Amino acid sequence: MTFTMITMNWTPYNVYVIITCLPIYVTAYCSTDFHGDSKYPFKKYQLVTAYDQSERGNISDYQLPSGCTHLGMVFITRHGSRYRPADDEEGKFDLLESLRDKLNTTGNATMCFSDLNKIKLWENWYHPSLESDLSPLGYQEMMGLGQRFKQAFPELFSDSSSFKFHSSDTQRTQESARMFMSHAYNSTQDIIVDDPLIRPYDYCDKYRVEVTENEETLAEKEEFGNGRVFADMASIVSKRLGVLDGDIDIDTIGIMQQEGCAEEEIANGTDSPWCLAFTKEDLQAFEYRDDMGDYNRFGFGNHLSYKTSCPTKRFILSALKNISDGESVNQFLFAHGFGFLRILADMNMIEDDGPFLVEDYPVKVNRTYRASLYSPMSGSLAFVVNQCGAEKKLQVFHKEKPLYLPLHSPITNGTWDLDEALDYFGFNDPEDCNWTDLCSLRSEVTDASTSDETTSAPTSDETTSAPTSDETTSAGYSVNQLKRHAIFILLNLVVLVSLDRVQM
Repeated sequence: MTFTMITMNWTPYNVYVIITCLPIYVTAYCSTDFHGDSKYPFKKYQLVTAYDQSERGNISDYQLPSGCTHLGMVFITRHGSRYRPADDEEGKFDLLESLRDKLNTTGNATMCFSDLNKIKLWENWYHPSLESDLSPLGYQEMMGLGQRFKQAFPELFSDSSSFKFHSSDTQRTQESARMFMSHAYNSTQDIIVDDPLIRPYDYCDKYRVEVTENEETLAEKEEFGNGRVFADMASIVSKRLGVLDGDIDIDTIGIMQQEGCAEEEIANGTDSPWCLAFTKEDLQAFEYRDDMGDYNRFGFGNHLSYKTSCPTKRFILSALKNISDGESVNQFLFAHGFGFLRILADMNMIEDDGPFLVEDYPVKVNRTYRASLYSPMSGSLAFVVNQCGAEKKLQVFHKEKPLYLPLHSPITNGTWDLDEALDYFGFNDPEDCNWTDLCSLRSEVTDASTSDETTSAPTSDETTSAPTSDETTSAGYSVNQLKRHAIFILLNLVVLVSLDRVQM
């Protein structure tokens, strides 16, 4: 709105006009207009979603089914909120500082002054030493998770309980395990570091070639992310902030959303002023774009995308069977978002309503497949085996809420016959996790203890592989296997270098 004061001094010969203009603010919207709207700003940042923003439950409210006693638990969780694991983060935060200094707080921004000023007062908090470590919010998430599970299942988290904790070799998973353990068991027991168990997909060459290095995997996502929706968004955001169109392009709004908005909220557990630059619809477009890619990389887009976590799944199922057979060890796995999404898909726990195409937007904004809800920071799956009379029953909890399975004909009370559940998850299928077939580019990695038909995935001695007959076998890399694989990689590098020189 423009406020103008006109003073006119009439004389027989002259007219004097004095015009005074105040700053112009054409406010398209302001965050204060959305008080009471829990979806503004939209805090579903796909795989960078904080746990409390993921529509979680509260396991503290758990009630043991009548006539049942607990036998044991198998638990897998994604690590807590963490700092951004990327090599070029410092430069992106430098860009945000530069953009902050260009903000026009004196005239033509189309967002309200109070929001614009919050961005203007933003301070760069990033430091390269943070790497991808667990953030303060992540420690809080894991502490609360451990406390609530102890409250819900006191028998399974008593001082006399037997348990094992497994994690990958990253700081964020190991620290998540320690924080959960200290508050659930009041223990500092050693953690079993087992990367092949937690991240078996990193050991699958066929997945790398056919999915990771396949340009088609992310083609649809890139087309959408570089298309009209984001080009228009960049132009509108420029006007909101009162800067030139050339100062903000598609790449810039991506950094504003990822590093400025999402990463700050999971790192520090506080609202980020950069989120105010976007509407709810803008942030939903970012979420849709990222789900387009992750559906293909870790979901149902390719069978390799989700089956490459089957060794982790087989470990879970074998541990459940062992509990049913009398073993009293509770197993806890601390994993990563990519693997957690794969487990949900491979165990047929989530709906497949993809693929997601450019032309599907915005119709599929309200899709079922959403990583922000399936695999947020600290997202967990808890499998609880109960003795109910003469029967063994299974309860499954996703993010502390009962998960009613089977997917298309769920048991309404959530208490499921264990043998039926194991069969549903593929435990009795000898071809469920044939690692040689899945990752044939590295077929030299085999397990001599299995039959010719089924080869277990590479795992450590702590990992129980899929059953190939009536028995459950152990599988693992031997030293010789690792040596052969290293030599195989070196030979391939030599060939590639030689070819490159020939082409030169």
